[in-house]
Amino acid sequence: MTSNILIIDDSPLDSNFIRQILEKRLPNINVFETNDGLSIKEKLVSNKIHMCILDIMMPIKDGFEVLTDMKRDPFLMDIPVIVCTGIEDKQAIEKALTLGAYDYFSKPLSEEAMKISLPLKVKNAIELMKRNTEISYLSYHDFLTQLYNRRFCEEEIKRLNSPRNLPISIIVGDLNGLKLINDTFGHDEGDKLLKIAATSIQSACRIDDIVARWGGDEFIVLLPKTSNEEAEEVVNRIKHLYSEQQVNGIQISISFGWNTKYTVEEEITKVFKNAEDDMYRNKTCENESVRSYMINTILNTLHEKNPREELHSKRVSILCQAIGKEIGLSELEIRMLKVGGLLHDIGKIAIEEGILNKEEKLTEQECNEIQRHPEVGYRILSSSHELQELAEYILAHHEKWDGTGYPRGLKGELIPRMARIITLADSYDAMTNERPYRKALSEEIAIHEINKNAGIQFDPEIAKVFVERILDKVRFTKEDE
Repeated sequence: MTSNILIIDDSPLDSNFIRQILEKRLPNINVFETNDGLSIKEKLVSNKIHMCILDIMMPIKDGFEVLTDMKRDPFLMDIPVIVCTGIEDKQAIEKALTLGAYDYFSKPLSEEAMKISLPLKVKNAIELMKRNTEISYLSYHDFLTQLYNRRFCEEEIKRLNSPRNLPISIIVGDLNGLKLINDTFGHDEGDKLLKIAATSIQSACRIDDIVARWGGDEFIVLLPKTSNEEAEEVVNRIKHLYSEQQVNGIQISISFGWNTKYTVEEEITKVFKNAEDDMYRNKTCENESVRSYMINTILNTLHEKNPREELHSKRVSILCQAIGKEIGLSELEIRMLKVGGLLHDIGKIAIEEGILNKEEKLTEQECNEIQRHPEVGYRILSSSHELQELAEYILAHHEKWDGTGYPRGLKGELIPRMARIITLADSYDAMTNERPYRKALSEEIAIHEINKNAGIQFDPEIAKVFVERILDKVRFTKEDE
């Protein structure tokens, strides 16, 4: 690994002398030079400096001021600094060490002494830097996104809360649909969503801005010397950056809120609370449309992967509506059955395509995977307040009248009636249409199976109505599809 060293010295001769010694004696180093301590953070960060050699006596800004600035800055405080000062200036050395210098050497520079001592001091300082950096990084960064964590952000809020940083703006962002992605596609895909969001937010901010992962799906941005209008511009940049990003066909969406502290008298905690409240207001307005979009995208993704599932769902929807009308359900209930038929297998999005299309007998593990789809469907649909009731029906559409179904083993009237209707329509259509593992059954055989399983798998009354009064009214042909 290459180590980057910055020499801060107003004497070009001394600086060049130190550079030559280091480059001759130490492998894998890059040496940078600057003749003053101005804009030191920018120089250290942009060059990814691992350690510094700092001259104490410099015009404009001396080494003590540079050292003080570095040790007060969380970004720079762990960078080891070796100071250089006059040979008789013991007080300067003591002060530098008190301020946090790692080591020192004296001027005038002796070539023989420097060849031996300086490379060793620098080597030790670099090793210390590596150890400190690793420990500090783990303490102050989120492991997944590499952003700062909540602990670091809380400290930065206190540090930045000073008059010289006014106005200070705070942005709070909450990632939409993370739980839905986790439940549907797994936590690895949810992690991808978090990483994309983190990268978009970080890329839209300046080097001095603090970007942190505050919690599971929440991000914080601290913007010193930034007005409310400028904070809004940052939010718009973030939205533009993630606008084309997708995970499993689902577009990234983040709800934002922001607020600004303009005067010393304002409490920074109040500004943070205002930004958070603003975010929650925006999230409330955006939530239902975002979730509806995500559910539609999941369904479309399933149908694109497996067109057979789309045709099956449409036929089940028609059968469900026909049953609902025949048994005298209300218009609202019939509309719910229509949607239920279309969405009943949405949970299959979480099942590998190879399992769905397998022609051979499924293994026990594969059967277990298939049997997860009502629960996955429930989690997807229950994310939307509008679909909460329907989610319960989808959860129960593989329960059996005798209690031997899944996932909860419900029996008889404990199974929601809407779910019992979906169960029958789903089973009939599955029997009478070709599947990867078998040819389509004839209508006569399908009717025989329904009658045989009335009171076992199916609600006997619904089965009776379906066989005696529905089938003559609903016939599917290839033209219908």
